[in-house]
Amino acid sequence: MSFTIVETWYLTDEAAQQATRTMQIIDDALGENAHHHPGWSGHATFLQDHRDPRIVTWVYPWRSAEDHADLLTTEEPIVRPLIAAYCTRPREIRYAVELPVEVEHDHH
Repeated sequence: MSFTIVETWYLTDEAAQQATRTMQIIDDALGENAHHHPGWSGHATFLQDHRDPRIVTWVYPWRSAEDHADLLTTEEPIVRPLIAAYCTRPREIRYAVELPVEVEHDHH
């Protein structure tokens, strides 16, 4: 079973106008810490909301909720100034598991 982290970031208008640059700054600041954690399981995908470009979602695999909670304790001092500089409110973090739904259908 795949374990996935879904983080939603709420950017300021200015940060959203340069969302790729903003997300690169944030990822560069957080990446080293995350990549060296034993729970790290792969790189993130970054998704900017089509209707509201101030909302950016990160989706990435992680070993477990417990490992991710451990990461957050070391990440909090790093993330606090980033949120203050680029966001309108704190990020939201959700945990998800992939459902084994069959998606290979022949509908013809």
